[in-house]
Amino acid sequence: MNRNLLFCFGIVFVALLLPVSIFNIGEATPEWSLFWQVRTYLVTYTGMASMILMSLCIILSVKHWPVVRWPIEKWLGGLDQQYRLHKYLGISAAFSALFHWASFLSDDFAMDLGFVTPKDETFPFWTLVEALGDPAQLIGEYGFYFTAAFVLIAWIKKFKHNVFQLSHKLFPYLYLLLVLHMVMFFDASLWLTFPGLVLLMTSTLATVGSLLTILGFNGKQKRYPAKVERFTPMNNGVEVVLKVDPKNTEAFQFKPGQFAFIGFGDKERAHPFSLASACHRDGTVRLLIKANGDYTNALVNRLKVGQVAQVEGPYGCFNFDDEAKQHIWFAAGIGIAPFLTAIEAVGKNKTVSLYYSFREKESALLAELKQRATEAGVDLHVRDTTSQSRFDSEEIISNVQDINQCSVWFCGPSELGKRLERDFAKAKLPSKAFHRELFEFR
Repeated sequence: MNRNLLFCFGIVFVALLLPVSIFNIGEATPEWSLFWQVRTYLVTYTGMASMILMSLCIILSVKHWPVVRWPIEKWLGGLDQQYRLHKYLGISAAFSALFHWASFLSDDFAMDLGFVTPKDETFPFWTLVEALGDPAQLIGEYGFYFTAAFVLIAWIKKFKHNVFQLSHKLFPYLYLLLVLHMVMFFDASLWLTFPGLVLLMTSTLATVGSLLTILGFNGKQKRYPAKVERFTPMNNGVEVVLKVDPKNTEAFQFKPGQFAFIGFGDKERAHPFSLASACHRDGTVRLLIKANGDYTNALVNRLKVGQVAQVEGPYGCFNFDDEAKQHIWFAAGIGIAPFLTAIEAVGKNKTVSLYYSFREKESALLAELKQRATEAGVDLHVRDTTSQSRFDSEEIISNVQDINQCSVWFCGPSELGKRLERDFAKAKLPSKAFHRELFEFR
């Protein structure tokens, strides 16, 4: 199973376990029946769990924190891995909020069915809370509806990318409203418990993260102005060369295999693209962009030489930096981009075998790849899958000299990467030695 997913399960388990330690259900009394005790328990418990998960989700959405050197990207193995965990936690938070909402409404169903008698509930603290109880309840209710809608938009890929972006742009505002809902309903005495302190810490960090995003500071320190120097149409895509403003060339330094968020001066938010050239002192950056969506399809026809652009990055830990003596590189289609940055830097120092499969042949790119691989001593295997069969896992594994002294680097379709990872795991490759770029942020 994906390490990222296992880590998510661990976080969700802890988030669900933490609140258990501070709640107990006592003996039923005429004034405080068992039903009302259980309902109060479940409402508070699920509310804490969902807010902890949602807060962690917001924290992971922050790419770069100002002033503080934020270590999470490095800990998780890259921003792509960080965003994947952000996605899983968002889904977990939505399901937890669903149980919170169902627990809250359980009294209405129970009273309608005649199981319990109505009970006048009062808020545990502050007269202000009593006055604002109904608005706070509405914030929570509609907050759940919007949270569920945003998760579905991110989950269902039939929604266009601009709808996905809009939902993520609005979510920090929604989160701040949910924090208000939490503060107004949460028992003040619980803040001083360990789970309460965890909730306070995570919600405080997430509130700061939301404000950073709303004010435009999320990743701002890594943004550099640039211009389109030239572009060349490709089969179902385009090759673009950007030139970063000379004032920022020293600041914008990247390692082989990293990526950046590129904006082209339009209304769309910046999109992630692998950097397809080594880091140059003159600030030129090469991109290989495949037209496989609404935005990238339109981009091919909108580009102009001299057009204003913006580069935000670099990000990612897909940088070929390890102690393995042999590297197995596998690229499919446009996934060749990160490997183009590393052929000389890594190929001349390690034993490298590069497997490249494609459907749309680019003669110029293929010629460049063959020449550079030969000069760097990289063992290149090329396959056109429109007329040839795909690379077989056994074929690739047979070229491994020592499975314990090898690492695998993959960039391509998700399903192909999963299959290759499973096959290498069966061949006893250590799990940490398989590296996969996760560009499916949705």
